[in-house]
Amino acid sequence: MNIKNFILGIALIIFISLPVNADLIWPSLYIAQGMLSIKVILLGLIVEFFFVKFFTKVNWKKALIVTFLMNLITTILGMIFIPLSGLGSEIVFDFVFHAYDKFGIGTFHWSHWLVAYLLVILINTLIEGLFIKLTLKIKLLKTFWWLMTANAISVFICFLFYVRNL
Repeated sequence: MNIKNFILGIALIIFISLPVNADLIWPSLYIAQGMLSIKVILLGLIVEFFFVKFFTKVNWKKALIVTFLMNLITTILGMIFIPLSGLGSEIVFDFVFHAYDKFGIGTFHWSHWLVAYLLVILINTLIEGLFIKLTLKIKLLKTFWWLMTANAISVFICFLFYVRNL
């Protein structure tokens, strides 16, 4: 990787995270911010470490490295994909189904939060599953359900520590 691509990548990550401070907001932006909390990251790493160790049957050191790296990649890509998935779900809710007009269901209705959480879990599971497939040569279908469970626990930790206090 050359220095220009690296700087461009960092600039894009910073640029993409700017809308978080805009007046337009939806649940996935809160979730993305909560997923960057130190408490959430550490507890999520612990949970996912034990899942990786148990289900991949690698040694402790390799499980720690895989867990750390897959979560680092998920964090970087999640800064892009989590807000975009939330925006996409809001477009579907409001523009396709006209949820607010028909049912009075606005952006912060529980259904929007639920969809946002499910999308975060799915995105994290897919990214981490692909990472495990590439590094440990384990098929995505063999990792999907236990990774989804581990990510559901991690995202629930985010809810407990961060989002429920909003």
